[in-house]
Amino acid sequence: MNKNIIWPLFLLTILTTCSATPEEKRGNTQIDSLRKEVIRKVGSDKVSTQLELALQIIENDRDEAQILADSALSTAKSTNNKNLEMRAYYILGRISDVTENMDQSESNYNKALTISEATDDYWYKGEILYRLGVIERTRGVEIKALEYFNASLQACRLSNNFKTMGSAYSMMGTIFRVNGLYDRAIEYIVNSMLNYEKAGFSEGNAWSAYLLGRIYSDLKLPQKALEYYQEALEIYSRQATIDGNKDGLAICYEQIGLLKLASGNFEEARQNIEYTLKIYTANKSEYGLSNSHKNLGIIAYSMGNYEIAENYLNRSLKVKTEIGDLLSLPTIYEYLGLCLIGKSRLKDGFSNLQRGLALAISNNQPRIQLNIYSELTKAYLSINDLENAISSQKKQIEIQDLILLGSANIKIEQLQTIYEINKKNAQIVELEKQNEINSLKIKQQKISQLIMITGILIAFLFSITIYWFYNKIRQKNLELKETNAAKDKFFAIIAHDLRGPTGTLASYLENLNYTFNELSPIELKDILLLLQKSAENVSVLLENLLLWAQSQLNKIEFSPVELKLTEVLQSSIKGLKQMADNKQINIKFEINNEISVFADHNMVQTIMRNLLSNAIKFTSRGGTVIIKSGSKDMNNAFISVTDCGVGIEKSALSKIFEITNTLHTNGTEGEKSTGLGLILVKDFIERNNGTIRIKSEKDIGTIVSFTLPATQSASTQKQKPARR
Repeated sequence: MNKNIIWPLFLLTILTTCSATPEEKRGNTQIDSLRKEVIRKVGSDKVSTQLELALQIIENDRDEAQILADSALSTAKSTNNKNLEMRAYYILGRISDVTENMDQSESNYNKALTISEATDDYWYKGEILYRLGVIERTRGVEIKALEYFNASLQACRLSNNFKTMGSAYSMMGTIFRVNGLYDRAIEYIVNSMLNYEKAGFSEGNAWSAYLLGRIYSDLKLPQKALEYYQEALEIYSRQATIDGNKDGLAICYEQIGLLKLASGNFEEARQNIEYTLKIYTANKSEYGLSNSHKNLGIIAYSMGNYEIAENYLNRSLKVKTEIGDLLSLPTIYEYLGLCLIGKSRLKDGFSNLQRGLALAISNNQPRIQLNIYSELTKAYLSINDLENAISSQKKQIEIQDLILLGSANIKIEQLQTIYEINKKNAQIVELEKQNEINSLKIKQQKISQLIMITGILIAFLFSITIYWFYNKIRQKNLELKETNAAKDKFFAIIAHDLRGPTGTLASYLENLNYTFNELSPIELKDILLLLQKSAENVSVLLENLLLWAQSQLNKIEFSPVELKLTEVLQSSIKGLKQMADNKQINIKFEINNEISVFADHNMVQTIMRNLLSNAIKFTSRGGTVIIKSGSKDMNNAFISVTDCGVGIEKSALSKIFEITNTLHTNGTEGEKSTGLGLILVKDFIERNNGTIRIKSEKDIGTIVSFTLPATQSASTQKQKPARR
């Protein structure tokens, strides 16, 4: 196992080091008794005792454990005892784990796995698959690790090995957490906790609570995270009074300290981290001490104590370098650089920041890269180095985009496959148990060939049942995905499109409030009429959105009719006139009065309302928006909305209609934008058998044009001169 593996992964790995298999369930107090039994016993009993003793002393005397396991393997092979041979290979794999020889460990585990599968020993099969998964996780091959852990779960179910099931669930949950799939991570870690409870393994429950705390910390829910850390702390405290091991206390206090640091409570943060320092000093953990020094350095920096911070960080750096913990170095160099900059040693400070950045890139640590680029941007701005500040900020944005777009190490499709396999495990296990029972009956009762044929038929029926259930589940999942997609899209559109009309209504009311005493009754009546129309627009919009949502679920019929295009366009624009007037934007019309289209009236209004709203939003005060219409060909009319606004980057145009697109630009006066309006526009245009096209240049403007089916009367008309 390489030395740069993170501390939580190491703790999780050792959760199954003690009492993982039947012969491991005896404590260290029996070692002397086992030595005596090795001398006294003979044959297979002697070999079995040798293996038990080897497991007990792996941590304290690896050389003796190796000799015992090699001797047991040799005897097991000579006597053709497959069970003992499997156990010997398994223990040799464990010994290689301790000596950090992953290749040798994997080789021994695979040999043990082959025998366990041939002998249907599900207990050892589950143990071996779990440990192979740990090896792949350490190598960073996460998909392969998930496959091993998932297979381990199935074998552990058949042997009621709840403790290793808990560890496998925990490892899978950790992988999901690291890759940002927090809902899946919570599900697996809760399953881990349930299995640890079945096994009566309180330390496992503490670890699960700790992992849930890490998840809620990642999700920026500090209060929830603190509750789980305190739950884990309580269990680890009870355990420490029994065995004196305070490592669990240390990791909990460390995370609580980091929560306090994030909330700005520096004194409590320092007290918690100093407690971890005492624990790691007592147990002489170099890794733990280096972490404590690093955290104390960060706290001191946050409090403005640069000299103290630099001292702690240098002590941590020295140990991290010696033990090969490359993953922690970028953060240390980051804060060393910040300390030096704080002391006005700019050259050395920038040098450390750049060194930390290079290591973060080498380690593939995007979040740390993001932090360092952010600090570099601030530092360059402080010395008025605008070129480097802009360059750092661009890099920061690029990395943030990668994180937001889910640039994880695991592909969602692969994870979904593993998840679906896991969901079917319960059914598969029950079928395997039934097959095992049938096989035992056949062997014990020596029934006739007719019964054997019947057994084959039963197995065939089981296969059909599995296939039927699989198809049913798959179909149900597809239906649920479609329903959820429609629901999410519906609510997103409501949030986007209600903003415009309600904003207009608020604007009218604000104007009325300030000018009420200055208005004549006639003017008041006109304004009230406008307010009424705005309120009606809101009501109509709500009704249209609800109807659209129903149409997405195929619960409403599409109702196109012949429409006078000029009337629809002018009707759609009325509700946005106040918005345009507020920004002193001139709306020009170049409309063919003779054109009629065959389309849904409500949808066309929604299309124009969104396009014009966007044009006004992204056009600077005093600008112009042009609305055109005409005949594209014999069968189609076209409408276009042209603005002289901020425009759209070419790189963003290809993603502008994607529901997952998170890159949105605010309006010229800070108006919010979610990007959902164009998605709605495209959907409605396509439902009306039209097409949409966008041309845009940055800082010049945007032209959005779309077509609708023209009616026969309109298609025969020649386009008349435009009017303004």
